[in-house]
Amino acid sequence: MKTNFQKNIKRLCPLVIMLIATPALLFAETVGVFSDNSISQIKFAANDVKSALESKGFKVEMNDLSKLKSSYSNKKIVIALESDKKIIMLFTEAGGKVPNGLGEQAYALQTITQKQNSYWVFGGDVNGAMYGGLQLAENITFDGLSGSYNEQVSPDFKQRGVKLNLPMDRRIPTYSGYMGNTSTQYAVKNVWDMKFWEAWFDQQARNRYNVLSVWVHHPFPALVKVPGYEKACLPSIEGFFGYADPTLTLEKRIAFWRQVMTYAHNRGFSFYFFCWNVCAEYAEDMYPGVITEKENNPTTLDYLSKSMKALLETYPELDGFGISAGDNMKLPKDSRGPWTWKAYGKAAYDYALLNPDRKFTMIHRGLGAGILKLYEDWGPLTKLPNMKFEYSVKYANAHMYSTLTPKWYEADLSDAAKAGQKTWLTLRNDDYFYMDMGDPEFVRGYLKNIPYRQVINSFNIGSDIYHPTRTYWCKDTTMNGQLEIQRNWYIQMLWGRIAYNKNISDDVFKKYMAQRFPQVSSETLFNAWALASRQLPKVQELTQGSWGLDAHWYAEASMYPQNGGAFRFLDDFTVTEVARTSSSNLCSVASSAAGTCGTKKSTYQLADEMEADAQSALALINGISSQGDANLEVKINNIKQQAYLTTHFAYKIRAATYKKANQTEKAREAMGKAYCWWMKYANSMDAMYKGNKFRTVTIAPDWHYADAFQLKDYTDLGGVGIPDCK
Repeated sequence: MKTNFQKNIKRLCPLVIMLIATPALLFAETVGVFSDNSISQIKFAANDVKSALESKGFKVEMNDLSKLKSSYSNKKIVIALESDKKIIMLFTEAGGKVPNGLGEQAYALQTITQKQNSYWVFGGDVNGAMYGGLQLAENITFDGLSGSYNEQVSPDFKQRGVKLNLPMDRRIPTYSGYMGNTSTQYAVKNVWDMKFWEAWFDQQARNRYNVLSVWVHHPFPALVKVPGYEKACLPSIEGFFGYADPTLTLEKRIAFWRQVMTYAHNRGFSFYFFCWNVCAEYAEDMYPGVITEKENNPTTLDYLSKSMKALLETYPELDGFGISAGDNMKLPKDSRGPWTWKAYGKAAYDYALLNPDRKFTMIHRGLGAGILKLYEDWGPLTKLPNMKFEYSVKYANAHMYSTLTPKWYEADLSDAAKAGQKTWLTLRNDDYFYMDMGDPEFVRGYLKNIPYRQVINSFNIGSDIYHPTRTYWCKDTTMNGQLEIQRNWYIQMLWGRIAYNKNISDDVFKKYMAQRFPQVSSETLFNAWALASRQLPKVQELTQGSWGLDAHWYAEASMYPQNGGAFRFLDDFTVTEVARTSSSNLCSVASSAAGTCGTKKSTYQLADEMEADAQSALALINGISSQGDANLEVKINNIKQQAYLTTHFAYKIRAATYKKANQTEKAREAMGKAYCWWMKYANSMDAMYKGNKFRTVTIAPDWHYADAFQLKDYTDLGGVGIPDCK
């Protein structure tokens, strides 16, 4: 018969085992998170705080903000609005200092150490509260609850945007009708995937973006049914690679986009559609000879005007609509504004008069239409209190990764500033598609040099020849399917975070690297990444005066669109002009060869500088091992690829300068080395990536497409055979 002692021991054993096995559950410190979960932005940030706390071993109590009392005994985190008088009173009673005049999107973050530590986030508005909460979640991820904070942050750029060229169907393409673009074909399915949009907005909110513009030639057939032109409405959605969804009727499509727009607002975004002109895809197929892409067709104008009205009536969540008048129009510049007014502006004006409570923004691109004339053409709309009229300028042509001071549309910006006209800047990244640029110094310099800040309302970063949704081109198939903004996370983070907080420290980026890749030195990785990324913009600054558009140059492949894609040979480099305003004071190849640079940086100096930095990057990154981490291996190779490519360009720039100076032997020697560095680059790229077809250029059949072209540059200089690349 067992004694009471034995029975008690038997009962206690399972408890002892549980105590040993799960100490974190039993002894974890509790932290209370107080927030208003009825506000989507704040709920999103609070959930990130919860995840960060749990990752550090804390037990989390999620509490409604109304339950907050000074008697709460655990550590606590409070996310609230500056205007919440009750919470401000509790905050001051605890010893906090009331933040001073928080504005739009701004936040204050304070730590109070009396009794139990407490962390307080106040937003000037709900988006500011969200950004403050996300900042605190980031701090906890890096430092646990060991930090003490006292900061107040306001956005440097109020609107931080992304431009996505996205087709909605194979019958209504994006940009110039090129549906043969591989990324375009993959994009259609993702455009109609709510999980894609949820992941996209979540991640880009963390990166502090708050504007999305979706650009489609002619979006109306997917979005609305136009009275009198009912056949112009798509019956369903058709894509590529076997994708088609016959269930996506107009009613479901409307519900889908309203859901996307609502989700965007819940992450602090405003949402816009943009169109090009004159475009009428699908509508002209359904009404052949009646609706045409001709400016003088009154039926086309009537159809577009009624489409604009239908769009406004169908999507109360839509924040605005943008118009481009410069790509498919043959009218003289001064006649384009009156045409766009008839096609879109008058319908928006009439709608606004009948719906005075509806706030809406019309954005008119300056490409092909100057602001001063547009004021005459769109005058009635500009005077409405519920309707904003804003202007858009193609700030850096197609290559934002070039000079820090692009002046391509200086006259347009100057006119906008004189008129006090709020203006959007389009920042075209038709430069980096495969490689993840990582130079905070460049981003800071670029944003700092943007002129006329008093009228700059937004910038929008995006590409025209590539349409990013999910990755599809990796030979390691485990890498495919991720969002492109997740694959190239660093370039996304740099622009959004620095544009929001110009004083953000490089330490933040290093901590993200340490979190993602704890097995390596984040300091080494950061420095290697910056050095490798710093060089390609210098090549483009040297050539942008001649190769300013995507039609002139795609640097990752050294190609331009001619007969499906043509290589940029050595002779092409000898005649290029430097960017209109060179922030690095560069001298052209021709002037460098002639010795007439004066105080400007010669191409010999530029090549030396590029090679030295690229080789320093390689020395650093070659000392790092991925230790089996596939994502880190990609980034290590990415950094090497940038260094290989730009060392190749350094030697090619030397070769071009020597050739222009009639120093053939030196040119041949430099071109031989350029060939060798190209082969390193091509071998690395081909090991990782499939060929690709972009809107204007094709990498095919693989990444060795240009080997023979590189060799020709060498043999044309008298080189024999293949250069010795040992």
